[in-house]
Amino acid sequence: MEHVLSAAEQILRASGAPALGLTALLDELRATTGERSLQASRLRSLLEGRPDRFRILDPWRGPWRLVAQGESPARGEPWVVAVRDGGDATAVYASPRLVRRIRECVRWLGLDLDTASARRVVRWQALLLEGLAAERALRRAA
Repeated sequence: MEHVLSAAEQILRASGAPALGLTALLDELRATTGERSLQASRLRSLLEGRPDRFRILDPWRGPWRLVAQGESPARGEPWVVAVRDGGDATAVYASPRLVRRIRECVRWLGLDLDTASARRVVRWQALLLEGLAAERALRRAA
């Protein structure tokens, strides 16, 4: 399964985003590796087994998970953050300097996060979503 982990790292770097949802990462992995039988639970356990390479940030763990999933299936999913550098050279250098800083700040905050604290993970998710919105606004302005 090392090829799946390597592909996941490459997808996270190429995306340019500080984190990807587990479902989005799974879809990309299925498309690039051809692993059609790979399930989200198996991917999550693979990623959690390598804390030196990935962080799983799940803001919706606990009894309120069912409420979040009832509104939108993607809303209740965990985020995956790559521990190693946040982007490949082509994706990173093509974006404005401010966008790169926002991405890296959000990624580094995710790496140093106390995942046992649901409040801190939810606050990080809010920063992530605001960072993505700021990136879209900066791209429209440019």
